[in-house]
Amino acid sequence: MAAASHLTGLPPKADRAFGLKLVAPALILLVVLLAFPTALTVVYSLYDVPASGASLGPFVGIENYTIVLSSPVFWRSVTVTLTFAVGFVVLSTLIGLAMAMLLNQRFIGRGLARALLIIPWATPWLVIGILWKWFADGSVGGLNAVLMLLGASSYHDFLSDPNTAMPITVLAAVWRQASFAGILLLAGLQTLPEELHEAAALDGANAWQRFVHITLPWLNPVLITVTVFNVIYAFLQFDVVFAMTQGGPGDTTQVLSILIYRQLFVNTNIGLGSAIAVILGVVALIGGLTIVRLFYRREAI
Repeated sequence: MAAASHLTGLPPKADRAFGLKLVAPALILLVVLLAFPTALTVVYSLYDVPASGASLGPFVGIENYTIVLSSPVFWRSVTVTLTFAVGFVVLSTLIGLAMAMLLNQRFIGRGLARALLIIPWATPWLVIGILWKWFADGSVGGLNAVLMLLGASSYHDFLSDPNTAMPITVLAAVWRQASFAGILLLAGLQTLPEELHEAAALDGANAWQRFVHITLPWLNPVLITVTVFNVIYAFLQFDVVFAMTQGGPGDTTQVLSILIYRQLFVNTNIGLGSAIAVILGVVALIGGLTIVRLFYRREAI
């Protein structure tokens, strides 16, 4: 039996059964917390569910999807979501990389700085939104106080201005996510042998050349992970936007997650809200897989 298992490359049945028992609790949690709600959302999206939710209601097939995809409100929300996602992913990744590069250097207080990097990441998204709402407040916010010290003539309500609500909301989300990216990228930098940089410097490579040809290729697997996380968080972001603007002013910051909330809990359109949720989940999945494919294709070239 042992010889047969060795030849097939598979562990013995007893070992496989033991391994299955070990992962069974995690599998049950995934089914209860992820698979079941996902399947239920897909089912709801195919029915005209009454507001009470007591029954599924009449089966409507893809009618909910047809209504959603023909709605200008949905496409406006898609535009807002893409705008938010691009700013969030780019800034979180670049700022996280910059912080990781800085904290990888030797300087006095580096340990304290690394510890402080964890604070934004450890803070819940909803708390981040509340803190930044206070910070950007048009009457007593710290941001206005700083601008007044720098010479601004009057206070400005950033979250009520359609021109500034989105940038401030993006910055609030980036403030937390950049620390997460920085932690992962710093861990990747810690595994980079210093001998590679030293050898390249002896060969005449400057700092930029060492960064492009040594550091970035070495960090490529970590960058894939960071970028995929950032893409998923960008498309599924709700807490920060809800705490700061609730999608306003108007629909300036109404990302798809806010639109889902309004359809489900404000308008009680359970079927339409579920259809939007399914579309958003598929888009986030495709976005993450696309990032992975692009990174690995570039690595293969």
